[in-house]
Amino acid sequence: MRPIWTGTVSVGLIVLPVQLYPATSAEQTGRFHEVDAESGSRIRHRRIRESDGQEVPYERVARGVETASGTIVLRDEDLDRLPLPARKVVELVGFVPADTVDPVMYARAYYVEPHGPGAERPYTLLATALTRSGRVGVGKVAIRTRERPAILRPYDGNRLLLHTLYWPHERVEPPEPPEPVARPADRELAMAEVLVEALAQPAPPEQHDEYVGALNRLLEAKAAGGELEPAVESVPAVDLMAALEASIRAARHEQQPGE
Repeated sequence: MRPIWTGTVSVGLIVLPVQLYPATSAEQTGRFHEVDAESGSRIRHRRIRESDGQEVPYERVARGVETASGTIVLRDEDLDRLPLPARKVVELVGFVPADTVDPVMYARAYYVEPHGPGAERPYTLLATALTRSGRVGVGKVAIRTRERPAILRPYDGNRLLLHTLYWPHERVEPPEPPEPVARPADRELAMAEVLVEALAQPAPPEQHDEYVGALNRLLEAKAAGGELEPAVESVPAVDLMAALEASIRAARHEQQPGE
């Protein structure tokens, strides 16, 4: 795996050379493409120049910004020269409790690895100190064409992970609740807590992506001239207490199948 960013993490006078590697990868089915719904004919997108309708090869495509004096063309080398310290340095400006960072603000995750001679010792020192403190480092990083807030947190005992965050103004406010939420009855709340405990596990259980399998069944049905039956939708419980009790019984049965 190739690093996507090489630079340093700065904490006071300590400078730690590091490289960032993507920690996640959005898996694509790789099977969809755009077609005409009537004929099934493949649709192709072309890069057409507005001035004369000619197609432009990909290697000549650049970024442009409209200004009062016309369009300013920006190439990759122009963006590489942006005077952003965060392009090469993640300067940690403070340490905060890990639970003060709202998970909704998390964007991407990157493995942080020490890079070069002498980097291993301060790397392990910082990871261990963060683990013991229960805090995360706060700073900024510029990756490719965006600068974002970032947190540096420990994982797996003595390793470091960097999360880019959304800027506060990028957060979308939740919709207004239609009506005031009714306070749960004490008995309902007690039963809900029993259900949570019945389903409690020490770590997230293994789950599987069923989308590809369902897509293959749909393609097979279409190829045979048929259709798939739609998935059965869950119906909200009418009797909440009865649903809670049944859920608890089912959870306990799954945990003790021999009884």
